[in-house]
Amino acid sequence: MAETISLREKKKAKTKLALLEAALALINEGTFRSVLVDDICAQAEVSKVTFFKFFPQKEELLIYFMSIWQVRCYKELADNGKRGFAAVRHAFSMVAEYAEKQPGIMLSLISFLAEQKMHPCVPALSEAELSLLFPDVEAAQRAEIGGKNMHQIFEQCVQEAREDGQLVAHVSNEEAVVLLFSMFYGAYLSAHLFHSDDFMAYYELHLKTLTR
Repeated sequence: MAETISLREKKKAKTKLALLEAALALINEGTFRSVLVDDICAQAEVSKVTFFKFFPQKEELLIYFMSIWQVRCYKELADNGKRGFAAVRHAFSMVAEYAEKQPGIMLSLISFLAEQKMHPCVPALSEAELSLLFPDVEAAQRAEIGGKNMHQIFEQCVQEAREDGQLVAHVSNEEAVVLLFSMFYGAYLSAHLFHSDDFMAYYELHLKTLTR
């Protein structure tokens, strides 16, 4: 299938990704709040006008980060064939691994979502963005990857867990999805509040409420 992405769309996608990469490089082990837009633009060699065209608020970089994270998560789950709670654990392990490199990202994201009273499902990526992130993946598969959000991923995992007899009987599928979102953000925050860097231990503790 031939690519139909315009040069303009590719350029926009490259700029957005460059801005995110610059922000992540500047954060390193620091906090997102301490990173200035001026520094992000200088690192990415992009003007502030262009930055605010893509991200009206600096914090929207966090939402963009999560949009990219969720498609990478879905691709990994599809590639390794994990299902049910094994897939959930893999997704949680991806968060835990990222926390070791840049612990401030998740905390900043949680804070921003709470302040904005925003639903935890983040916007989908464009075809151009998916093309840059997964250049070796065919367009049809990229569309499938990009079409899945965290809610759908958790729904699939819960249904698989139900089919495999892993999910406790007294919790409905819909309730289990809500609880997984609570774990995704809440267990991470709990680990931070208890001064622990063993995020997977906290995820496992919370998962016990759903597993047989």
